[in-house]
Amino acid sequence: NRAFRHSKEYACLRLNRSDSDSSTLSKKPPFVRNAMERRSVRMKRPSVKSFGAERLIRTSLDLELDLQASRTWHNQLVQEISVLKELKEQLEQAQGQGEKELPQWVKDDERFRLWLRHVEKRKTEHKCELKADKMMRAAAKDVHRLRGQSRKEPLEVQSFREKMAFFTRPRINIPTLSADDV
Repeated sequence: NRAFRHSKEYACLRLNRSDSDSSTLSKKPPFVRNAMERRSVRMKRPSVKSFGAERLIRTSLDLELDLQASRTWHNQLVQEISVLKELKEQLEQAQGQGEKELPQWVKDDERFRLWLRHVEKRKTEHKCELKADKMMRAAAKDVHRLRGQSRKEPLEVQSFREKMAFFTRPRINIPTLSADDV
């Protein structure tokens, strides 16, 4: 018993064997509206595990270091603001006395010159920091991608294993934090 199906590019030959299970057509269940099988085909659900670069796992050490860096940054900004307020007051006083150019004491003021040098230095440092930050993000993204490719176990398990290996290695040098920083 042979059945031919013709298509534009090929002919498919199917043999129906009466003595085998393959000869019987599979019985489909009756149509059920909103059945789970049909819903799963129709509605694509977002996968539970989305592995974007935004979802990189951050450790408590990372968070602590970020906190220290932001506190240091804040203290520097507060210090600069106080110096600038003082300078502004002095310049407004000089302007009130009718001076049109920068007063000589401002030009001679070591703090002002030091501050200008500091600002220029910080500009270049900030550019370097941005470049380093960009490189770190790219490296973290690459590591995350590579870890995803070699996945034999879930990311959380893999991350836990790496952390345990880090903390249980023979010579561990973790910097101690002072009580003020914590």
